[in-house]
Amino acid sequence: MNSIAKTDSKKENKIIFICWLAYTAAYVGRLNFNASIVAIISDLGVTKADAGLVSSFFFFAYGAGQLINGILSKKYNAKIMIFLSLTCSSVFNLLMPLCNDISVMKYIWLGNGIVQSVLWSTLIKTLSDFVSDKKLPKAILAMSTTVAIGTFLAYGISSVSVKNGNWHTVFYVAAAVVFISAFIWLFLFGPSVKPDAKTAAEKSDKIKTSRIVLLALLLAAFAGVANGFIKDGINTWVPSVLYEEFGVSQSFSILLTLCLPLVSTLGAAIAKKVHEKIASHAAMNLIFYFISAVLCSGILLSLKTHSIVAIMLCFIGVACGMAMINNVITSMFALDYRQKLNAGFAAGLLNTFCYVGSTATSYTLGAVSQSFGWNAVFTIMLCVCLVAGTACCAGFISEKKMNKNG
Repeated sequence: MNSIAKTDSKKENKIIFICWLAYTAAYVGRLNFNASIVAIISDLGVTKADAGLVSSFFFFAYGAGQLINGILSKKYNAKIMIFLSLTCSSVFNLLMPLCNDISVMKYIWLGNGIVQSVLWSTLIKTLSDFVSDKKLPKAILAMSTTVAIGTFLAYGISSVSVKNGNWHTVFYVAAAVVFISAFIWLFLFGPSVKPDAKTAAEKSDKIKTSRIVLLALLLAAFAGVANGFIKDGINTWVPSVLYEEFGVSQSFSILLTLCLPLVSTLGAAIAKKVHEKIASHAAMNLIFYFISAVLCSGILLSLKTHSIVAIMLCFIGVACGMAMINNVITSMFALDYRQKLNAGFAAGLLNTFCYVGSTATSYTLGAVSQSFGWNAVFTIMLCVCLVAGTACCAGFISEKKMNKNG
């Protein structure tokens, strides 16, 4: 019995690892454009709004695809679909540096968004099918680090590339990383790894959606829109803020931005600890949005005092807060409610709403900064934090009342 348990544990660890690797690699092949946006704008002589539109095309395709793939994920052969998604993403990354026309680049990045939209819901569904309840907390923690580590790698590669005067390199490296990860996934997934049909049927029979679950899903979706807007707004435009407002070189501004994902990695562990004390997802998001609102006020003050140390600390804090909220929405929620909602569908739906916010942020904030400056950008972020926090507060109160009434 012990040997069987050890074998099952090894299989679960292998599934967790390859799911983590696939999504981390995907982030490298997704955020490399945002990481290099300062250099691309300078080299191609385009506006921030035009460059931001490329990211918006990706986010739109990714978000819309999440909804479709969340519904279809239960029918997918995960081994084949993840492999194809990563392989196609690698090809789109190879095409980007071959094109110096921003109007064409947005369509290439649209294609990248379409193929990558398969990933999240399929990976979460895979974890739900193959990983036991005992190991799910480990899986949640692992998947919650993918965003931070993938972001760190994308910006790190970009910093080196831009420093050497060639932003094109970041896309070639990303293509290689994603392609290699695709074959590691294919090899380690193995033909012998299959979900227990009886267990899967039992899980399916238990899925019963109640009013409180639908309310929680709605509030998580709303929080997700705000999260995507602020998270990707920070990741995309921090190098530009440092470059324009503080005179930092392009490569060094990207290097400083690496601090964001480094600290955000801790956000996953912090969110896990908070969740041990606070069960309500709405309550957790309320706390994180309130702290982020305070830090957005700090960013506005730092722009006035022209303190690069203060503004970097605030940027890091907001990035960490958004990483924690993203973890709550896209990982914790989907797996915590897996007995009441299809995990793949919930993950896909919530990620869709996160990318609704991401779609709006790249072009909108680029255009706002162009016309009204960075103070206007971070005033908008502050307002978004307050509105999202208010909604989470209302959700927490509603949850308490509904739980009290049974």
